[in-house]
Amino acid sequence: MRGGRIQVGIIGAGRIADFVHLPSLRLCPDLCDVAAVASRDAAKAKAFAARWGIPRTHGSWEALLDDPELDAVVICPPSDLNHAIASAAIAAGKHVLCEKPLALTYPEARALRDAAERSERAHMVAFTFRFPAALRYLRRLVGEGHFGEIRHWRMSYFTDGQLDSGNPFTWRHLRARGGAGVLADMGSHMIDIARYLLGDLAAVSGTSRGHVRERPLADGTGTGRVETPDACAFVAEFASGAIGTFDMSRAVAGRGGTGRPQYQAVEIHGTGGAALYELIHPFQLQVSLGPAMARRQHWATVEVPVDLLVYPGSPRNPRADDPLVAYKYDQGVAFLRAVRGETTDYPTFRDGAEAQRVVDAVDAATAERRWVAVDRD
Repeated sequence: MRGGRIQVGIIGAGRIADFVHLPSLRLCPDLCDVAAVASRDAAKAKAFAARWGIPRTHGSWEALLDDPELDAVVICPPSDLNHAIASAAIAAGKHVLCEKPLALTYPEARALRDAAERSERAHMVAFTFRFPAALRYLRRLVGEGHFGEIRHWRMSYFTDGQLDSGNPFTWRHLRARGGAGVLADMGSHMIDIARYLLGDLAAVSGTSRGHVRERPLADGTGTGRVETPDACAFVAEFASGAIGTFDMSRAVAGRGGTGRPQYQAVEIHGTGGAALYELIHPFQLQVSLGPAMARRQHWATVEVPVDLLVYPGSPRNPRADDPLVAYKYDQGVAFLRAVRGETTDYPTFRDGAEAQRVVDAVDAATAERRWVAVDRD
């Protein structure tokens, strides 16, 4: 540390670093300095550093990890690099915030989990969608038992990011780099939310689709064959006895009434009531609780309590920020507080490995068109 501030390096200078990680870390100038950035594209690294006022650039992630002044790293390259970089970062003694998926297979993710848990460093996965205030309120209500025995779950997550067949071919369309496609990209978030609220999944079955077979190469020289699915739907049995469904697509017209191409919703139904959470309403839930409401299909909209509007310790004003973006910035606050030993309320590499365990099971189920048990170690 320098002057009591955590020295942070960024590996990857792409959109997610610009859109989430740098604004997030810059919320807390008294806790950290973003001191270095690494990218294989030197010009990109220099432009990123100039834009954010970062003093040092590195031409490789290995060089950044060798930087002795850095205490922590944020890892946000293409998905196929996460495992190698995170493994090296742990070995180098850095605190690590790694983008999801943690790895492209469960055995790799499990190895990362084990290495991280043997270290004395904070390890966190960027499951950003744990941080909206209404979702955290839903977790509180579940934990307090307001829904009785939870019997049914339903979650949907839709975007139009791959709807246009003219969108260029990228690394996400290659199996070796993008893994299970939409299931690894969006599904890992959904699985983490499900585990965060209801616990482990026990068995799954599903189907997936790739709607666009070829996409134009960015340089205009031809097309690339798409190897990863754009959509997936699966059913699940939870270890608790609940059953549920998961629907996701990055190639459909968005919904939700906000004019933005992303929609995410969770429904929970139990013996004592039900709830609906929608990402487009980050400060409220719809609930039907107790016999007077649930037995008569009466619903009410409830506001998130003040103590949950931001993550503990976050300095941002939730009423002044963009409500559909700013919750993402609390992720960085959580990471910095974890490094300082001030919180355990964040998704760890164990959570990342458990999500990947389910991703692998669903991927196998869709390929083999059968039920697959989510095996435990």
